[in-house]
Amino acid sequence: MSKPAWPYASRTDLRTKIDRSGRECIRLVAIAAPFLLFPPSAFSAWDFVPTPIEYQSWPEYCRVQFTTTESVGLTMPGVVRYSNATVEEWRGIIGEPQYSGLHHYCASIHFLNRSRVERDPRQRSFVLQRALDDAVFSYSRADPKSSVYPSMSVTLAQIKMDMQKPEEAEEILRAAIESQPQRPEAYMMLALVHRKQKKLDQARDDLQRADAATGGESPEIQYNLGLLNLELGDVDAAVANAKKAYAAGYPLPGLQRKLVQLGRWPKEESSVR
Repeated sequence: MSKPAWPYASRTDLRTKIDRSGRECIRLVAIAAPFLLFPPSAFSAWDFVPTPIEYQSWPEYCRVQFTTTESVGLTMPGVVRYSNATVEEWRGIIGEPQYSGLHHYCASIHFLNRSRVERDPRQRSFVLQRALDDAVFSYSRADPKSSVYPSMSVTLAQIKMDMQKPEEAEEILRAAIESQPQRPEAYMMLALVHRKQKKLDQARDDLQRADAATGGESPEIQYNLGLLNLELGDVDAAVANAKKAYAAGYPLPGLQRKLVQLGRWPKEESSVR
C-alpha cells in the first residue's frame, strides 16, 4: 500500500490498520473455506458475489470498495455501509492507481479461497488461474511503495505456492521485502514457504526478521517463532517466545500445551485467558 498520504490519522494508527489487514490475508483461507458455495453474478466491476463469510474475511479496504462500488452488495447480510470519510481514508492510505484497481486484487483473494475447496482438479486449476490473472493485474500496476503492495505480494505468492512454483513465490516475496523491509507480511509468508520446504533454519530467520521489523511487538510472530523453535528442538527459545506472546495477550493455547507436555510450562498456567 506512490508514497501514501496520511491526512486522516496518525502514522501509528494507519500502520496498525494496514498491518492488521495484511496479516488477515495470510489467514483468509482458514476462515472462509467452509462457507464458499455461492452462485456467481455479473457485476460491472465485481463479476462474482462473495458469501457473507467471504465478505467478512476480506481486508477492510476490499469490503469498503466492494460496498461502495456495487449497490447489489448492500443487500447482503452483514454488509457495512461505509461513510464517505472511511472511503477517502482508505483511498488516501492506498493511493492511486492502486485503489481504483483494487477489485482485481480482492478478486484474487476470493478465487484463491474457492480454488482450495474445489474438488474437481480441472475446475480447481481454472479457478486458480483466475486468481492468478486478477492478482497479476493489480500487482503489476502497483507502486512497490504503496501500503497494499506487501499484501498483494503475499496473495500472489500464495497462488504461486498452490501452483507448485515455490521459487517464483520466493522471488515475489523477496522483492516485497526489498521494497518495504519495515513491513512484516512478506517475511511471514516467506517463513511459511521455507517451512513447507523443510528449511526450518531459514524459516526461523525469516520470522526473526519479521520480529525485528515490528520492533518485537507482535505476539503472533513470537507465537509462531515458539512453534518453529520447538520443531528445531530449541525448547529454551520456545519458552522465551511463549512468555512474550502470552504476556502480550496472544489467545491460542497450542504453544502452551506443547510446553506443558514437555514439562516446561506450569499446568496451572496452561489456559490462555
